[in-house]
Amino acid sequence: VYVAFRNRAWPRNEPVLRDLLQRRYQLAQTLGYQNYAVMITEDKMIGSPARASAFIDQLSNLARPAAQRDYGVLLNRLQEINRRARAVPAWDTSYLTQLVQTEDYALNPQEVRQYFAYNNVRDGILQLTEDLFRVDIRPWRDAPKWDPSVEAYELYDGGRLIGRFYLDMHPRDGKYSHAAQFTIRNGIQGRAVPVAALICNFPTGGHDTGLMEHSDVETFLHEFGHLLHNVFSGRVPYAAANMGEIEWDFIEAPSQLLEEWVWDYETLRRFAVNAQGQPIPQDLVARMNRARFFGEGVGVMTQLGYANVSLGFYNRNPSGMDLNTAYTTGFERYAVVDVAPGTHMYASFGHLDGYSAIYYTYQWSRAIAFDLFTAFETSGLRDAATAQRYRETVLAPGGSAPANTLITRFLGRPSNVDAYARRLRE
Repeated sequence: VYVAFRNRAWPRNEPVLRDLLQRRYQLAQTLGYQNYAVMITEDKMIGSPARASAFIDQLSNLARPAAQRDYGVLLNRLQEINRRARAVPAWDTSYLTQLVQTEDYALNPQEVRQYFAYNNVRDGILQLTEDLFRVDIRPWRDAPKWDPSVEAYELYDGGRLIGRFYLDMHPRDGKYSHAAQFTIRNGIQGRAVPVAALICNFPTGGHDTGLMEHSDVETFLHEFGHLLHNVFSGRVPYAAANMGEIEWDFIEAPSQLLEEWVWDYETLRRFAVNAQGQPIPQDLVARMNRARFFGEGVGVMTQLGYANVSLGFYNRNPSGMDLNTAYTTGFERYAVVDVAPGTHMYASFGHLDGYSAIYYTYQWSRAIAFDLFTAFETSGLRDAATAQRYRETVLAPGGSAPANTLITRFLGRPSNVDAYARRLRE
């Protein structure tokens, strides 16, 4: 099954990808750039492919010790099942990781799941938003809707309407199957309030039908972070300074930052309750946090492998490139789990289209998110003054100022990877 999944769209997509790479290279050359990677990174925080490559190397040096440590644990566990195993195959990593988390960290996902009914999660996230950012969320009663299951809300600040949003959160036939936030209307100061939609596919209801995985709760808050960024930046003087002009390698950071709140006991105990109304135990949240970073190093190195592939496909003339060799060597330079033989994942790696050379942005913005979070660690996760300062200095300006400027205003210094390095050592 794993091999079949990693061979989706192959070989039919290979000439399509090859043509895409060649045409983008030609476009870059026509515009006077050495290659497409140079062109696409010019207006990003990173500035150049050389800096992107240096960042990948820097983070790999930080993550590799943790990756090798956790890989060793996974291999030892696999050898308890199959004594002849000499390496962890790619299709076994998730299974083995869950085994270790269950056995070594006493964490059962089903024990966790009973505390996350969708209705409670939704209400908890809306309440968290009100508490942190001193806003008022009300039903948008006359909102036009495209499906009866869609919910609509208005966001008020001091009695002033500042935005509207939809929650389209449950699956139905023909619906977009991923989780994402979409802009419906950009906000323009004095002319229009922003309107956005959150599109997800979570179970619906209470404890009988609506139980969510904790990872789903994390996804909910992550995508809601994009929505808040959209709405809070809706008072800029022109639409282009809204979400559309935020550097692509920064735009994930505010959402990744908000993920931290679903690991905080004081936050979870307010809405995470079981069918009997009992709040999630503090000991369980502690076990969740202890297990959280097992396998983190392996995952980071995998992501850096993808980032290197993304960069490597675009930082050269692709004429004559052997896509399979370029993918395998680029990925395995960093990833500690090798490419499965006989697979051609690049044929379905959609980010090679949309993100092109800049897949590094996930790890770049994650490093920024952990750095931003240090301000909340110092003052307290539910400190409204810090949240308000964060809203005003980082979220509200949208794309009207460079992200580096916004980060420095909030932290009082330029961003660095020190906080991420500490996480990787945990």
